[in-house]
Amino acid sequence: MVCNNVDWDSLFSYQTVKIVRIRDKRLGILHLSFMGAIILYIVIVTILLQQQYLAIQTPIGSIRNSLLAPANRSQYLPYCQNSTNLNYNGFPTKECQYWDETLVMYPPSSEYSLFITTRVSSSTQETFNNCSLTEFNCTYVNVANSTKDFYIADVDTFTVLVDHTMAAPTLGIQYNAKQLPGFMLNSKGKKITLTPPNIVGVVDQYDILTLDAILNAADIASLDSPGFSNSSRSIRDDGMLLFCFITYSNTFTYSTSKYRYTYEFHLIEDTKFKIVEPIYLDDVNHRYIFNRHGVRIIFIQTGQLGKFDFQTSLLTFVSGIGLLTVATLVVDIIAVRLLPQRNKYSMMKYQDSGLKRKPLLGDSETIEPETPNQKDESGNIIIH
Repeated sequence: MVCNNVDWDSLFSYQTVKIVRIRDKRLGILHLSFMGAIILYIVIVTILLQQQYLAIQTPIGSIRNSLLAPANRSQYLPYCQNSTNLNYNGFPTKECQYWDETLVMYPPSSEYSLFITTRVSSSTQETFNNCSLTEFNCTYVNVANSTKDFYIADVDTFTVLVDHTMAAPTLGIQYNAKQLPGFMLNSKGKKITLTPPNIVGVVDQYDILTLDAILNAADIASLDSPGFSNSSRSIRDDGMLLFCFITYSNTFTYSTSKYRYTYEFHLIEDTKFKIVEPIYLDDVNHRYIFNRHGVRIIFIQTGQLGKFDFQTSLLTFVSGIGLLTVATLVVDIIAVRLLPQRNKYSMMKYQDSGLKRKPLLGDSETIEPETPNQKDESGNIIIH
C-alpha cells in the first residue's frame, strides 16, 4: 500500500531546542555585546527615561477666568493723545477712555478663551429713513459725526485671574490649581521669576497675571510693538492671538505623588483679532456698534499624568525579552550562514535524533544511532 512508503517519523517530526557550545570568541563577544546593549536600553531608556512601567493619560479639565482693572489709574500715558503727544513708538496716538473690567472683557464669560479689548471704534447706527427691517432693501447707516476711535487706558496693567481644574479619570487623579505648585515659562522653556502683583503656583491662592507679564512670557515687548498682521499698525491698534498651554505632570521625578503645572504663552503668527459688538437701544432700528480690537488668549490644557501599572510593566518586560531573543537569533544566523566554519556549526546545531525505527518498504539500509558528540561536564555539546 502507498501508506507503507510514508516516513511518518519525518512527517510528524518534533523540533526541540538544542544547546551547542561554540567555542568561538567572535560569536561570544558579539552575543555579549548585543545582550549588554539591550539590557542598557531596557534599564536606561525604557525604565529610567521613558518610564514605561507607568500607565499614562492626558488630563482633561475646566478653566475659569476673569479680568480686573488696576486700582490706581495713570493720568499720563504715552499712547494717549494730547496737545503735545501725537506719535508714540512710530504709531499715531489716539484718545483714551478709562473702561473698567466689565466693559473691557468681551464676551463676559468664556471657559477656554479670554478677550481683552485694547482699541474700540464706536458708532451709532440707525435704519435708513427709519425703514422697517421687513423691507428687503432696508439697511443700517452711521449717524453723522458719531464715529469715535480710541484706546483703552491702562489695559496693560489689567490683571487676569485663572482658576483651573484637571482630572485623569482612568487613573483616579483630580486636582484644582490651588492645590498644586506651578510656575510660568518663557518662549524658550525657561522658568520666569514673577514680581507682584503676579502670582502663579502658590498653594491656596489663585493665579493672577498682568497683561504685561503675559506679553513678556510670549516674548512680546509691549502692545506698542508693530502688529503681526500689518506692521504699519501697533498690536494695541490691531490686536493679536495667543495660545496659553497649561501643562500638568507628575512624571518629572520618579515619585508619581508629586504634581505640578506650568503656563506657556505662544504667539499665533500673522494674526490680528477683533469682535463687533452690537448694542440695541429702544428698538432694532437703532443700535450702538463697538468694533473691538484686542488680545485674545486661548487656553489649552495638556500634559502627561502617570500611575504604576503591573500590566504595563509586564508588557515592557516581555518586549525586552523579545529583544534578547532577536539578539540570539542574529548571532545564530551569523554562525551558520556567514562564518567560514558555517557548515560545521550548522551540522552540529541542526541534527536528526538518529533513533532506530522499523524499516520501510524500499529502504536499502537500517538507520543506526549517530556517534555521540563530545560534551562538557554540564552536558553541553562542544564544538572546536
